[in-house]
Amino acid sequence: MPLSNSCLYWLGNDYPEPKYFENIGLVSCAEDIPDIWGGILCINIDDPKQQHQVLRSMFSQPKFWSWTVYVIHSDHYSACLCDGTFDEHTAYNNWLDINQRIQKLSSIDQIEPLTGWLGILRSRRVIPFKKLNFLGIYQYPIVDAFYPELYSTYRFVFTESKRDMLEPEALIDRIRVCKHCNSGHLNYVEVCPNCKSIDIDVQSSLHCFTCGHVGDQQLFLRRGKLECPNCLTQLRHIGVDYDRPLETHRCNSCSHRFVEPDTISHCLNCEKQSETAELVIQKIYRYKLGQLGEYVYQHGKLLQAPELSIKGKVDAGYFENILTWLNKVALRHGEEHLLLAMHLPGLEAYSNRYGDNKMFALLDQITFRLNGLFRDTDICCQYKQDVLLVLMPKTPMANLSVLQNKIKQLSELIEEDEFVMHVSALKIPDTAVNEGAAAWLANAIRDIYATR
Repeated sequence: MPLSNSCLYWLGNDYPEPKYFENIGLVSCAEDIPDIWGGILCINIDDPKQQHQVLRSMFSQPKFWSWTVYVIHSDHYSACLCDGTFDEHTAYNNWLDINQRIQKLSSIDQIEPLTGWLGILRSRRVIPFKKLNFLGIYQYPIVDAFYPELYSTYRFVFTESKRDMLEPEALIDRIRVCKHCNSGHLNYVEVCPNCKSIDIDVQSSLHCFTCGHVGDQQLFLRRGKLECPNCLTQLRHIGVDYDRPLETHRCNSCSHRFVEPDTISHCLNCEKQSETAELVIQKIYRYKLGQLGEYVYQHGKLLQAPELSIKGKVDAGYFENILTWLNKVALRHGEEHLLLAMHLPGLEAYSNRYGDNKMFALLDQITFRLNGLFRDTDICCQYKQDVLLVLMPKTPMANLSVLQNKIKQLSELIEEDEFVMHVSALKIPDTAVNEGAAAWLANAIRDIYATR
């Protein structure tokens, strides 16, 4: 794979006289980047926003993951995408190292951009970037640049780390997000424990030992002395004549007095309220190439489709055990449950036709929509790469029409014309499940495949 030349490409003004490179190639936009592996680019743009836009558009070029990229004016965002501030000697040595590694890659066309970007220069990391006008607060710019159609770069790196494509290296932050919309823009409000009103005040109260009256401290002040407004006893010594109640708060809505208020979370995006214990905790890591990512990079194999990040999802063995147990309970107590089988045909063909980038984006959309459909009590299992099973306790078959309408509405929200999802419903209990849940599910899935 021969190099075109020893050329440093430069975007912007004030380019230097090269000492190590043969010449300077001037470019003005992403379209000017030559279609070669292992190039090197320096960006000299004063305006940070313009530089961010240029960087993002550059990484949309197919072979750009193999390039070394430097900037003159560095900031936090550029640090997530670039290899540092430009120094010609360092840049030249890195450029030589990368091109030596490129020569050893026999299947470079099959390497995914993010895997290749991390593998070709091992000092690179997937770094989070705090963006306050972003719904989830944090995003991963390099992931967003390579896969711009993703709904959530957080879910992508989380899924890739679960299958060892990425490996968490350092915990950067821990945030809480709304359980309804995944927004990190939350307002924590103190409320009355009795009626949940936000109209509460801190009040300094006194308790008269003589008559037991409790009231605002201001009402006890008379002629510069403390005197009970109820029995007119002078209160000279705290602990003898009076004390201060523990209840230091008062609700103006229900007059309830209390020691400590409750705290609820108010989402500034979807306007819904949640208990703080119900908020979803997200751990924000810096990532490096994982063990499976190392293997994929070295052997040039295509990535398999990532698993769906569905809430309440369990592995196949656990799902089979739950199904067996719930089936026995249903037979004993005459209960009825529902098992949905969602078949996503053609994922492999879709990937082959449009590439893994669009497949990742499609699966991310499906994940986002399905999480809004399922209840917290539903148990999900990605039983096959293209089959998702959902066990819905206490859901009779009579409710299937309602679910069908919801699933139809969900399918219409997927922004992809070729998206197809087939849904089958199975009634629980079934005596055949007791003979072996794995065999029963295998027969059910075989029937699903056979009818398509």
